[in-house]
Amino acid sequence: MSIESLFKRILQSMALTLSVSTALAGIIPASEFGKLPPIHSMSISPDGSKLVALRVQGDTYHAVVTDLVAQRSRLVLAADPEQFLFDWCRFANETRVICQIRKYGVITAALGQTQFYKEGRTIFSRLIAVDIDGSNVLQLVPPSKTTGAGQDRQWNAINQNSVISWLPGDEKHILIQLAREDRLLPSVYRLNIYTNKLKRIRKHHSNVYAWTADREGKLVLASGISGSGEYLSYAVKGRRLAQLKIDHLLGETPPLPLAVAKDGKSVWVIANYNSDTRGIHRLLLEDASVVETLFQDEKYDASALYLHPTSQRPVMSEYNSTTQSHRWADKDIEKQFAELKTVIPARPSRVTVVGSDNAFNRLLLYTQGNGTHPSFYLYDRVRGALTKIGSAYSSVGEIQQLQSVSYTARDNLEIPAYLAFPDEKAKGPFPTILLPHGGPWSRDTDRFDYWVQFFLSRGYAVLKPNFRGSSGYGDAFMASGYKQWGLKMQDDLIDGLDWMVEQGYTDPARVCIVGGSYGGYAALVAAHKTPDRFKCAVSFAGVADLNELNRQWRNFEAGAGFAAQRLQAGDERDQNSPILNVDKIGIPLLIVHGDVDRRVMIEQSREFVKALEKAGKPHTYIEQKNGNHHLSLESHRIEFFEAIDGFLSKHLKED
Repeated sequence: MSIESLFKRILQSMALTLSVSTALAGIIPASEFGKLPPIHSMSISPDGSKLVALRVQGDTYHAVVTDLVAQRSRLVLAADPEQFLFDWCRFANETRVICQIRKYGVITAALGQTQFYKEGRTIFSRLIAVDIDGSNVLQLVPPSKTTGAGQDRQWNAINQNSVISWLPGDEKHILIQLAREDRLLPSVYRLNIYTNKLKRIRKHHSNVYAWTADREGKLVLASGISGSGEYLSYAVKGRRLAQLKIDHLLGETPPLPLAVAKDGKSVWVIANYNSDTRGIHRLLLEDASVVETLFQDEKYDASALYLHPTSQRPVMSEYNSTTQSHRWADKDIEKQFAELKTVIPARPSRVTVVGSDNAFNRLLLYTQGNGTHPSFYLYDRVRGALTKIGSAYSSVGEIQQLQSVSYTARDNLEIPAYLAFPDEKAKGPFPTILLPHGGPWSRDTDRFDYWVQFFLSRGYAVLKPNFRGSSGYGDAFMASGYKQWGLKMQDDLIDGLDWMVEQGYTDPARVCIVGGSYGGYAALVAAHKTPDRFKCAVSFAGVADLNELNRQWRNFEAGAGFAAQRLQAGDERDQNSPILNVDKIGIPLLIVHGDVDRRVMIEQSREFVKALEKAGKPHTYIEQKNGNHHLSLESHRIEFFEAIDGFLSKHLKED
């Protein structure tokens, strides 16, 4: 029995429905786009004989282990959408699996240095372990104890998921960092994944927020930030920390440690080594000198490094140019990989290695692009065998590929973007969705986007601008967006719309702006600054109050320096804060927000909706119980797409 057949049988036994459903008129129902992909994530065991996958059932994902030799599968852990959901699972050893879950709860947190406490419902990240037969389930990290007044206080941190070494030579333990004794600063612990015994091996240190360890669990590097906002790095020398001079590695963001190199005396990092773009470099732990540059591009930032699981030698670097690109260090694997891409059906443009066994002989691949449905494959390098495990969104019909384009902003800055048409053979102008990404320090690529495919199915063209402030194009481009919320970043969106109209792609009388997170903010700004350019706006989990965001960053993120660098102050902030400009809103709004969103707090939308109601502005508000920042529940996705389907068809219909 093939792996794909085996998983199909699993799905059938779990009573899942994968049938294609279409409306009588031939239009794919919005609910089909809201269905979760059958597989969310997948990992392979160290010896390559087993898989653990998050498989969909009902509203969410559950953990399934498949024995590739015995051709048997077992549901080992089931989520409870009312209590917790899964994020990922992986093998800690051949017989024990660890998964990250997110639980719902209420936190009481200190705001700044004051004694004021705010209670709010949020998500707690936790780890849970289970044997491959479904036994010995254990939520990892025992609860901390809060001591009496005047003594050290222990904190049950929101996040308890930061594994810094999987200790492949030690089947009973992992190394984890936890802000357990201090509210922000993590200590390092060795955790028994069978008994939950926790042993501290390194106490937290002032200004250190991240620790780097090698495969054996030896701490080699500490990273952090000073109270004044200075990025810091320390070499770990026994019990002593030796500060490293890293000025030659600093850009808008600090060096990001990726892995300890094979020699144990150096580390691989993504950093701005005397360059505007971030490359992949090997640094000596002794003095932070660069001894090797594996990848550096003049225009694009590096995004990932793949190392051989056991030898730790570099295999390839990855970055996004106009599409996914690789720079190979292992020429033999490069040749094999190139041959492999030619035999994958329909030749997808993006092929990503998402896991491998210790020998790097069995690879898990995730493919997308070139009009293909996103798919998982298992590739056996020794036998040259490629086996499809499953595909996503098979019920939504043909996939349209995003095209890489660019246009010139009003100040002559080139803005990269991605564009898709509902029918590549038809000529415009089309009703159009302007779709700015979140972040805003993120970027769009040509990877599969189920939002885009939904809009295309409704006959709308889609433009996804990488406005100034987007990452991936070097520091200067990203920094050009600082303090430009609602200003030049917003102008870039309108300039993109103008370009679409000039090219004959867009009907200027039928345009809606849709976005999530920062994109949701941009939609709300468009509603009060340029309502004459749009028929409607949709904000999912969008920021509405810049002053509240500023307070949040100062209290919980990276302090006053971070907020001051990125957000404008005073009148400029007020003029571009939607909640303070409700009276200027001139188009209908659809607002959707999850009540446990930790990235953009639910209060942003709740308070904004109150202001809309007071001003009598037309809007629809949907608050999703147990909803997070990513539409993780299938019922939430379906609710969102059905709501947006009716909203857009009402406001973008032909006059």
